[in-house]
Amino acid sequence: MPVLRKANYMLVFGACNLLVYFLIQGYVSNEYSFLTPFDAAFPFMPEFVWIYQSLLPVIALTMVLLVKSKRLFFNTFWACLVATLIIHLIWILFPSFYPRPDLDAKTLSEMVVQLSYDIDNSSNTFPSGHVAFSWIMYLGARRSQLAKKTTGLSSLYLLWAIGVSLSTLAIKMHYVVDVIGGLAIASFCFYLVGWAIRRFDLYPPDDTSYKHEELQNNQ
Repeated sequence: MPVLRKANYMLVFGACNLLVYFLIQGYVSNEYSFLTPFDAAFPFMPEFVWIYQSLLPVIALTMVLLVKSKRLFFNTFWACLVATLIIHLIWILFPSFYPRPDLDAKTLSEMVVQLSYDIDNSSNTFPSGHVAFSWIMYLGARRSQLAKKTTGLSSLYLLWAIGVSLSTLAIKMHYVVDVIGGLAIASFCFYLVGWAIRRFDLYPPDDTSYKHEELQNNQ
């Protein structure tokens, strides 16, 4: 599947997702808190912010460069889209918030955490979009031809998805229930979309060339 075509899909998706995200963020009120003793006891570790902020670059690399199959690309792409719709709906219906700690930023990691707080306010916590998208990337990447041929690549994605999930707790962005919710939505959306694609035979399973679309574009 052509890199430029995949990049276009992801750029449009990313732009629309961020636009709606910030619109919801400015619209909803902070009503629900899911803080548990475990959340309160989980240590603040600002160094995890680098894993947290790796989400967008990894999504771009995975979807544009790693995934070659048309069927796998759209399985992952539509899973992201369906997950986004579900997450945004929950944010509107059940607006939750995380009481952010007062941070006296001194190290570079702490400064990046503070910047993350400034950009992403304390609303829209349940479920975690970071967790949902990181696990969708793992589920998609592990099915790629490169992951099947490259020893350890699938495990690396698994460790990364676990790291992103832990990072949301470590920098006090999300609750434990947000992580569980994000993981559940990722699994549901990826496998539901995969079932629908196979059920209705929407995309050729081994098509990586897009030759038929290139011919149409040249006409």
